Amino acid sequence: VYGQDGSLVDVPLESRCYHNKLDKQELAAKSVRVETYKGFIFGCHDPEAPSLEDYLGEFRFYLDTIWDGGGAGLELLGPPMKSLLHC
Repeated sequence: VYGQDGSLVDVPLESRCYHNKLDKQELAAKSVRVETYKGFIFGCHDPEAPSLEDYLGEFRFYLDTIWDGGGAGLELLGPPMKSLLHC
């Protein structure tokens, strides 16, 4: 269980499974820079990384074409899709 500040507060069966040897400070949630583009939410763990807009560069043209291109709009059906891309 994590606190609102990201600290690791409790681990189920901690004493039984981990013999109280977990370093809760080391396992605290890390800060992530979050930016949005066209309704997509992007998170970045690297504080030295460029802004999302700079990172996307000319690829923004293709995103804009897909999401802004049709006059009829776009409807997505089904549960949210989540992807993790290692770049």
